[in-house]
Amino acid sequence: MNDLDLMTIAAALINGYEVEKTPEEKVREYYAANYQRHEQSMPRSKDDFYTSGVAEGVRNTLDCLGIKIEGVNA
Repeated sequence: MNDLDLMTIAAALINGYEVEKTPEEKVREYYAANYQRHEQSMPRSKDDFYTSGVAEGVRNTLDCLGIKIEGVNA
């Protein structure tokens, strides 16, 4: 916020603004939505296998990249 000039701040206050999510927040939301879908699926159904695979893929990718995200793999 300190890097913004007065006109940019004024425009944001007048027109509104949206705070962008961090990459970690985006992954956490995606993971949570997938988990919710997994919880609603029938055990051993196609959807159950799919959502389990998505969750494992997200966790494995983050582990390979050395990234820890609270609520996902930390």
